[in-house]
Amino acid sequence: MFALHRTLAPVALIYLAGCPLDPLASCADYDACTASSGLTATTTGGDPTLPTGGIQTVTSDGEGTPTTSTSEVPSTTGDPVVPAVMSVMFTPDPLEQVGIIDVDVVADADHVRMDRPGFASVELSKGPDDHFHGTIEILSGLSNGTHEATFVPRQDQVEGATEIGHYTVALPEAGSEVLWDVIPDDGFGQVDALAVLGDDAIVGLGTVFDGNTPRCYAHRRNLDGSYSGADVVLLFPEYPCTAVDIEIDGETIDLLVQVTGGDGPRWRVATMAWGQAPAVLRTGEKDEVAHALARDGNGKRVVCGTGPSSLPLMDAIDGRVWTLNGPTSELDYQPKQVAHQFDETVTDCAFRNGQLVLIGEVYGQHDEGEPNNPAPWRKRPFVVELDGEGGKPPWIVPGLGPGNTTQGGASTLAIDDQGRAIVGLYTCNDACDPEPELRLFEPGGVVAWQITLPAEVSIPFGLTWSPAGYAVIAGAHGTGNTTQFLLQGYVPHTYEPAWTFAKGKQASLHIAFAVVAAPGVVVGAGLGTGGYPAFAFVEP
Repeated sequence: MFALHRTLAPVALIYLAGCPLDPLASCADYDACTASSGLTATTTGGDPTLPTGGIQTVTSDGEGTPTTSTSEVPSTTGDPVVPAVMSVMFTPDPLEQVGIIDVDVVADADHVRMDRPGFASVELSKGPDDHFHGTIEILSGLSNGTHEATFVPRQDQVEGATEIGHYTVALPEAGSEVLWDVIPDDGFGQVDALAVLGDDAIVGLGTVFDGNTPRCYAHRRNLDGSYSGADVVLLFPEYPCTAVDIEIDGETIDLLVQVTGGDGPRWRVATMAWGQAPAVLRTGEKDEVAHALARDGNGKRVVCGTGPSSLPLMDAIDGRVWTLNGPTSELDYQPKQVAHQFDETVTDCAFRNGQLVLIGEVYGQHDEGEPNNPAPWRKRPFVVELDGEGGKPPWIVPGLGPGNTTQGGASTLAIDDQGRAIVGLYTCNDACDPEPELRLFEPGGVVAWQITLPAEVSIPFGLTWSPAGYAVIAGAHGTGNTTQFLLQGYVPHTYEPAWTFAKGKQASLHIAFAVVAAPGVVVGAGLGTGGYPAFAFVEP
C-alpha cells in the first residue's frame, strides 16, 4: 500500500523514482533558478499604456511626487461645484520592498473612490486640506510592473471626471534566492515541518540522528535566516523520537512527534513557548499512527491519522481524529453502506472556520467484480469535511480516469483565502508510477481547478497558501539518487508555475518537506547536501 511519510533518503527514493523525462531547463546545472519571467501578475491585467495627459507618471527615486490634473478649476460665479481631482501622489514610487504604497489624492470633493483592475473599489479617507488617503498593499514580485489606478471624485451624489494614475512595483523577482543553508552542525537529518512564530520568525521541527537513534529537535530562525545557538533545542532526549508536524498560534508552539518506548512507537502532542520546556498534552495508544496536527482559532487541537479497525473484517485500519480532551472520531468509508471494507489513511488535515477538512487515501475494491474475476484492490484519494456535529460525514472520492489511470492518493493540504481546499495528490496506473497534481476543491467537493505538475516534479510533500494569492508546493525535482530541493508557486486557474526555486549543486538527494509563507518571505525546509537539514529563504 503506497503511503506518503516524511522519511529520509531510503523512502524518498521510492517517491522520486520515475520516468527519465527532461529536467527543468533552467535547473540543469543543479543550481538555484527562477522561472517567473513572462508571467503577468493576475491582479493587474498587464502593464497599461502610459497616458499622454491628466495624471502624469511618477518617476522619482523612492519619493512620491504630486502630479496635477488637467481638469478645470470649478467656477466661483455661483454655478454648481463640479467635483474634481487636483493631484495624485504614490509613495514610494517605485516600490522596491514588499509592503505598502501610500496614496495621497487632493480633490475638490466630499468623497474619492479608488479603483484598480482585479480589486474591489476602495473609498479613500478624507483628511484636512482636501487630502484623501489610502494604501495599496503589494505582497509579491509577481506584481512587478507599472499598474493603473483610477480615482473618481464625488460631491452631493454627483461624480466628477475619472482621473488615472500609475504606480510602479520593482520588487526582487519572485522565487529568487535570499538564503540557502545546509546545516551539518546538528548532525544528519532533516526538517519535517514548519510554522510561523509571531511576525518575525519561523520554527522548524525536525529529526536528526545520534548514531542510528533518531532525535527530535526544534530550530528557530529570524525571517532573514539568522539564528543563535539558543535557537536549536533538542526535544524529548530520553526517547528515540521522529518529528511529524507543528502548529503555532501567537507565541504558543504545538508539537506532534513520535516517541518510541518499551512497547513500540506512540504519537505525542506537546506545547511550549520558545525558551521553555515542552509540556506533554497527550500520548497515543499502541498501533496508532499520527500524520498531522491541526488547531483552530479557538485553541481546539486535533491529531489526524490512522488506528486499528475497531471491527476488522475486510480492512485493518481506519481513519482517526483524536481531539485533545475530547472524543475520538473513527472514519470508515462506506460507499455501499457496508462497514469495514476499506483501509482509510488520513495524511493531512486543517481547519476551515469550524469545519475540519481531511485528506488521504482509501484502499480496497472500488469497482464491481465478477464471480470468477474479483475487482482489484486499489487506492483512491479522498477529501472529508467533518463538521463536528455528529452523523456520517460526506466522502469525496473522485473517479480517476481517463485512460489507464486507476489509483491515487492525497498527500498534503492547505486552505486558501476563500476557504477552498488546495490538495497535493498523485494518480497512477496499477503499476503506480505516480504523477503529481494540484486540485482546488470548493466547499462541498466540487473541483474548481486542477493541474498536473511538470515532468520530474515529485508528489508534493508540503503545501502552503501565500497571502499574495498563490499556493506554494514543497518537493523535489529529479529522479534516483540526485534530486533538487524544490519550491514552486502556482496561481489558481493558471497552468504553469508562477515561479520556481530549485537547489542542489552536488549529486545528492535534496528534498523540501515543508514550506510556509511568512511576512515578506517564503521559507522551505527539508534535506540538503550530504544528508543534513536544509533551509531555503526565497522572495515571495
